[in-house]
Order: sequence, then structure tokens, then C-alpha cells
Amino acid sequence: MYGLFIIVCSLSLIKAESFTFKAEIIPSNSSCTPLKEKFANSSAQFNLCAIRHSRPIRMCEKCHNEYLDVQNSYKNLSEVFDNGTSCLEKYINFDRLQIVSLLYQNNVNLWNNAKCEECYDKKNGNMTIADEFGEYFNNFINCVNKTKDDLCSVCMKYYVQLDHYFRSVSDVNDKIGVCMDIVDVMNTTWTFWSVNCCNYRRHDEFIFIGSTIAVLLITVSFYVILQFCKEKNAPTIIQQSRFFESLNQ
Repeated sequence: MYGLFIIVCSLSLIKAESFTFKAEIIPSNSSCTPLKEKFANSSAQFNLCAIRHSRPIRMCEKCHNEYLDVQNSYKNLSEVFDNGTSCLEKYINFDRLQIVSLLYQNNVNLWNNAKCEECYDKKNGNMTIADEFGEYFNNFINCVNKTKDDLCSVCMKYYVQLDHYFRSVSDVNDKIGVCMDIVDVMNTTWTFWSVNCCNYRRHDEFIFIGSTIAVLLITVSFYVILQFCKEKNAPTIIQQSRFFESLNQ
């Protein structure tokens, strides 16, 4: 017991030191270090860009270059070797956390969940669907900005064109969807139109529905009257009694 007490007292007198490692498995002067820093910076820039353009959603349009940097920096980690081992393996296969791989996959999942590739031509990286959609949208917005009175009737044509194009693209890409930039713009447009122009559309719909009901009622009334007249004009057949039947005999 006395010996244990001495040991405890001795340990209490030891000056505490900060928790640091004196050696590194991957030296700081390794050829992998600059590539790791490049990936860290590109991943941070992409996430910062995505957050900045999260509302309204413009990530696919505004963060395309940052996403390409993430892809290229991750690819470089797999292609550069240090002492016979790729840099990517040094940061993935030697620990359970696999931070580099996890961060990369999170970036890819974010890009894929937004369906961003659906806005781009995979051959040259230029906007395709987004460009064509943008033309219809710009026509609609220009009409809205220039029209002060009777907006709904003047801009109806451009709204219908935009809506039809979006629905056609959605039908074509039904299995994979449309990129979120376009979906977000279209949702905002639908909300704007419903708030400002629903009464206008309802007025036209009421006229159409009223006319349809009137024609239907006239048609039904005509057939009912026709059936009634047929029954009224039909000849009445009187069954002979047994007395007249005996006279005929």
C-alpha cells in the first residue's frame, strides 16, 4: 500500500504535456502532401460555393468549376505514387476513418442528388438543357418586367411555352430527373403565376366549364323530352274482354 501511495504521489508531480505525436507515418515533405492540400482546398471551395448558392438553388450552374477541381485533385491523388504506393492509398487504406474518401464521396453525392449532370453536355461541359430552358425563362421574365397592366393575358404565351418545355424535359428524363437549378426556377415561377394570375385563369375556366355544363344539360333535356313524346304518341292497345270474344265466335 505504501509503495502504491509513493507511485501515485510521483505521478501527480509529473508536469503535464500537450498531446502531440513526435513522428508522422507520412512525412510533411512527402510528394503526397501538396496533393492532399490541393484536394482539401478544392473540397472546401466546392462546399462553400454550394452553401452560397443553396437558395435560390444555382449550385449546378455556379459551382461547376469547383466540382471539377474536386474531381481532378482526387484523381491526382490516385495517379501519383510515393515510395511505390499511390497517395490515395496512403490516405485511405491505412485507417478506418478514410477521411479523404468520405469527403470526396459526400461531394459526389451532393452533385448527383442535385442531378447537375442533366444540365450539362457531357462531351464539352457546356450547358444544354439549362441554356434552352433559360431562353424560355428569360422571355417570360422580360415580359413580366416590361408589362405593367394586364400581365396575365400579355405574358400567358411565354408562361405556357416555359411550362410546356419544362414538362417535356421532365418527361424525357423521368427516370433521372432534371437538375435542381431548373426545378427550383420552375417552382418559383409556378408560385409567382399562381399568386398573380390564378384569378385570370379561373375566369376563363369558369366560362369554359359553364358552357360545357349548359351544352350537357340541353342535350340531356332534349333526349328526355324526346322519350316522353314517344311514349305519349304511342297507340293505345285495349285488350278485348271475354264477352266480345264469345260474340266473335
